[in-house]
Amino acid sequence: MSSTQTPRNVSIRLAALTALLGLSLLPASVFGQGCVIARGGGSAAINDGAGYLQKGKWEVTIAARHFVSDRHFVGDDEQTHRTALGTEVINKSYFADVTTTYGWSERLNLSLSMPFSRHDRSSMRENVRVHTQAHGLGDIRVGANYWLLNPASDNRGNISVGFGVKIPTGDAEAQDVFNYPSGAVLRYVDSSIQPGDGAWGATVELQSFYHIWGNLSAYGNGFYLFNPDERNEATGWSIPDGYMVRGGLAYRVSAVRGLGISLGLRNEGVVAHDLFGGNLGRRRPGFAVSVEPGVTYSKGRYSGALTVPIAIHRNRVTSFGSTRAGDAAFADYTFNASFSMRL
Repeated sequence: MSSTQTPRNVSIRLAALTALLGLSLLPASVFGQGCVIARGGGSAAINDGAGYLQKGKWEVTIAARHFVSDRHFVGDDEQTHRTALGTEVINKSYFADVTTTYGWSERLNLSLSMPFSRHDRSSMRENVRVHTQAHGLGDIRVGANYWLLNPASDNRGNISVGFGVKIPTGDAEAQDVFNYPSGAVLRYVDSSIQPGDGAWGATVELQSFYHIWGNLSAYGNGFYLFNPDERNEATGWSIPDGYMVRGGLAYRVSAVRGLGISLGLRNEGVVAHDLFGGNLGRRRPGFAVSVEPGVTYSKGRYSGALTVPIAIHRNRVTSFGSTRAGDAAFADYTFNASFSMRL
C-alpha cells in the first residue's frame, strides 16, 4: 500500500480514525447511561499510513469512559423534584477496556475486548444515603470486521461490517452490604452496576466514512447487541438488547499535522422488546440522544481521541408488560478517551 500522504488521503485517514476511534471509545461493558444500561462493545481503532490496519499487524487500544447519572426521567419528563428533595439515585461509573486487534488481511480484522468497570451507586433510605459498589471484569467480546471496499484502492470512503460474540465472563450476581439505618443487609446490587449480564450474546456493527471535499469528511457508526436469554433467575433482572448509532462531520486541521475535530449526534440505549428471545424480568428501557464534539490526533503508529457526548434528549420508555413509563436516571454528559498503538 502506498504511503504517500496527499491532503485528500490525510483527510480520509482522519475521517476513518474519527469513525473507528468513536467505536473504540465505547467500553464493552456499557452503552447506556446510569440506570439505563446496555452491554456490548465496539471494535478497536485501526491506524497506519492510510488509516487501515495492515495484514499481519497488531494494534492495542485502551479506552476509558466516565459518567455520573443523577437526572431522573419518566418518559421524557424530567423529575426535577427528585433533585430538589435530595432523593435522586446517583450512579458514578468508571470503565476501562483493553482491545487487541489483528489484521488477518487488508480487509479483515479480528479483535478481542476485555472490559473492566468500577461503580458506586447511592440512594436514599430512611433519610440516609446508602452506597453500594461493584467492580471487576465485564463480559469479554470477540469479533471480526470486514471492509467492503478494497483499502488499497483510491476510494473516497469505505464501509465495514462486523460480527461478534459476547461471552458471559462478568459477574452478573454481584452483591454488597446495604447499610440501612434499620440494619445491614447483603443483597444483589442494581443491574446498572453489575459488571456482567450473565448471558451469551451476539453483536453486529457498521462503520463508515466518506471524504466530502477538502478537509471535510463524514463518518457514521452503528452497533446492536442481541441477548437471546430472557432474564437472570437469581436477580430477576431482564437481559435486554442494546444499541448505539452515531454520525457526523470530521474536519482536518491543516495547521497541526494529524489533528482532527468532529461534531455529530449520538443515540444509545436499551430496547423495551428484544428482537429475539423473551422480554420478562425487570428492565429499564430508554435512550439518550446527545451532541458529540470530539478531537482525534494521530502520529506514526499512535492515535488517540476524546469525545464528550452532551445529552439533549432523554427518554425512559415503557417496559414490556407495563402501561406507563417507569423512572430512570441519566447522565448530562460522558467523558470518553481512547489511545491506540500499532505493534
